[in-house]
Amino acid sequence: MNPEQFKLFRRITLDYFAKLAPREEPVMGEPHMHFGDPELLDYTSLIEIDGEYQGCIYLSSPITMLKDVLMINGELRDTPDRLKDMCQEFSNVLSGNASKAFGGNWRISVPRTLTRPEVQALDLPESTFVMPINWRDNQSLLVVGLRAAQESA
Repeated sequence: MNPEQFKLFRRITLDYFAKLAPREEPVMGEPHMHFGDPELLDYTSLIEIDGEYQGCIYLSSPITMLKDVLMINGELRDTPDRLKDMCQEFSNVLSGNASKAFGGNWRISVPRTLTRPEVQALDLPESTFVMPINWRDNQSLLVVGLRAAQESA
């Protein structure tokens, strides 16, 4: 992932949150490297990437943030199914953003919403780059975990 792709992906993702509540701009927290088990919150939207690099990009969100987004969209029911649906919407946004940022030689999976055990069962890269997104007193984690294709073979 080159720096321009990374910046574009990050900007598009922040713009998504900014459009939800224009007066409450999202703020990028301190990005950091993470090693070992994935950093996960309540619900995770994940896309897998294949090509020159392999791995995944995911957005892990707390229930409170998903409830806020449901309310912004006029949905007052915050059942587990509705929360999962909202997380699936995040997955669709991630997939679209990744397509714009990577294009060309990258293959991007169908977006999925996964539970913590389902994510932990995946073969994810040992190191990831984590970008906290602070919005409306909540924090989601935008995570990029890619490794060179020959490393994963």
